[in-house]
Amino acid sequence: MDGKYVNGFQASFKDLFFVGLNDAGKLVGGKFFDKSSLDRLQPQFGATFVPVLLQNGQKSVIPAKWKVSPKRAPRTVIGNYKDDQLLIIVVDGYNEGGSSGATLEELQGRMYKLGIVDAYNLDGGGSSSLIVNNRVVNNPSDGSLRPVPTHFLFYK
Repeated sequence: MDGKYVNGFQASFKDLFFVGLNDAGKLVGGKFFDKSSLDRLQPQFGATFVPVLLQNGQKSVIPAKWKVSPKRAPRTVIGNYKDDQLLIIVVDGYNEGGSSGATLEELQGRMYKLGIVDAYNLDGGGSSSLIVNNRVVNNPSDGSLRPVPTHFLFYK
């Protein structure tokens, strides 16, 4: 946050990745095993997430466990076009049990068709909320906003 590590740098492990915006407002993300690799990208804020959906315009392999648990769910993804414009998609769903929402593969395919270069799954379930002009514009699956430790805030 503000270019500083809130809890110190922790190397990526297993499927964990980082995504955020750098000091030029560009989307940066990936898997980082040492602090200097991430520092070179000059992130100003960001969060950890799983998995990467697109990298350099190509579909990434989605780990098998993320394809099935949950298969369909409310989700939030962020991506960038080649001119660095951002696209954020929040998918509603009724629950986290898999009966509504979207699969990661569906979102990956949608982002790919829209010409997104890099795309990252941020979170899902009741954490997927979209607020515009101080109003919740989606239907969080918990029925109301869920307290979460990280938020991406964009101002006009």
